[in-house]
Amino acid sequence: MARFSGYLLLFDLSCLILAGIPVYLLVGSNVFVALVIAFLITTLLAILSYFPFTRMSGASMNRYMAAMLTGMLIRMVFIGLSIAVVFVFTELHQFGFTVGLLFSYICKAIIETFIISQKHRGNMSAQ
Repeated sequence: MARFSGYLLLFDLSCLILAGIPVYLLVGSNVFVALVIAFLITTLLAILSYFPFTRMSGASMNRYMAAMLTGMLIRMVFIGLSIAVVFVFTELHQFGFTVGLLFSYICKAIIETFIISQKHRGNMSAQ
């Protein structure tokens, strides 16, 4: 869990340095703040959904798939709610938030898939 969280935070930090600084300098702080909030939301959701996946990794395929699909459903609901809250109740830059959220979500799903598959491969070789 700590390793996964570390990868996510390293990803966030590197993206905010590589892409966030130019965005801040070219477009302004309102888009940069929207990007930071989008990255924080997806990081929190990825960390919260990682625990059930790893917990079910030793279980049967049906239980593992049920946990995975439930985690994806919960994550999608929270992402939808966060978009609705940002669009209705805040003055954040909507386009910057949406692009940051989608980019961050896709990249973190790739990271999560890679880490879980590595962990699964380790479990398979130990058997």
